[in-house]
Formats: sequence, C-alpha cells, structure tokens
Amino acid sequence: MTVKVADLRNHKGDLIFGVFKTADGFPNVKEKSVNWQVKPAGDSVVFTAKLPVGKYGASVLHDENRNGQMDRDSIGIPVEGYGVTNNPKPAMRAAKFDEALFTLPKEGKEMTISIQYFR
Repeated sequence: MTVKVADLRNHKGDLIFGVFKTADGFPNVKEKSVNWQVKPAGDSVVFTAKLPVGKYGASVLHDENRNGQMDRDSIGIPVEGYGVTNNPKPAMRAAKFDEALFTLPKEGKEMTISIQYFR
C-alpha cells in the first residue's frame, strides 16, 4: 500500500504513520500496529508498506515538536494535526477505526491521507 500525506500546514517535525488490523491501539499505539514509520515532514511525503491482503485502518500524526505523541491544549483539543484513511473529519471527536477501515487487495492500493488541524 502507498499513502501520500496531504494538507500539511508546515514542514516542521515528523510524520508518524501507523497501520492497524484492529481498533485496539488505533490510531497511535506503536506496539499494536502492524506497520509503523516515522519520516520528516516535507513537501511530498509518501509511506509504503508491504502487507498481506486484508482489512486495515491507517493514521498519520503531524508531530510538529518531535515528542512522539499527540499534543493537546488544557481542555484536551489536539494542537497537532492528524488524519486517517478514508479521510473522515469528525468535528468534536477523534476518528474511529471503523471510519478508517479499508480493504487492501492483492494488487495493492494507493491512498491519500489529508491532515486536519483543530487549532
């Protein structure tokens, strides 16, 4: 599978990409992922993962300060951007695994994850 990252507000920090088979750990627990990659944020960032045919959900965190986690303000609103496969954009909650779920066929799949920011 190939995932292009779109709509970054800047090129600071890293992009953390995770692929998950189940909702357990989605979207940000490295130990629960089947593929985990970190790349510097840049003009054109693409993640490639060789995975067997199946159903997955993937996420990307724009970790602007490179601390390895989603930073939040004092009331819990994310201050860094993130996105998941299928690009759901819930306004007042995190995207759910079922919303990010896609089927990876034998021939592979190309997708784009659009990063959203709340602040």
